[in-house]
Amino acid sequence: MSKVRYVYVALALLSSILFSLVLLITDAELWTVAPTHAYGLIVFTFLDVVLLAAALAGWRRTADVGVFWGVGKLAVFLGDILTAPEFGITYAEFAAYLFSLWAYDGLLASQAAISVASYIQKKR
Repeated sequence: MSKVRYVYVALALLSSILFSLVLLITDAELWTVAPTHAYGLIVFTFLDVVLLAAALAGWRRTADVGVFWGVGKLAVFLGDILTAPEFGITYAEFAAYLFSLWAYDGLLASQAAISVASYIQKKR
């Protein structure tokens, strides 16, 4: 067993950070069409880094925070679809665009992983 108490939570957070960075680096439309979304993603990524540090340090509340953090971010990222009219496109068009980005799909999956890993750790 690893000395890191929250190893699976930490791995899920690390994947979230990596997928966020890929989106920030590779999605030109994010920066040209929706820079406020890019800045929001930067804030979420920074907070992921903070929670990752807490997990690696063994902070006792990591699992409690992680459950809500993952679910909350998943809701926000899926809720992005509702901003489609701001960009002059339909919800279906925006959803199709977002789900065509493998990094976005990975980002969604990593939020679920954060929640599940945190929930399992919390029950231990």
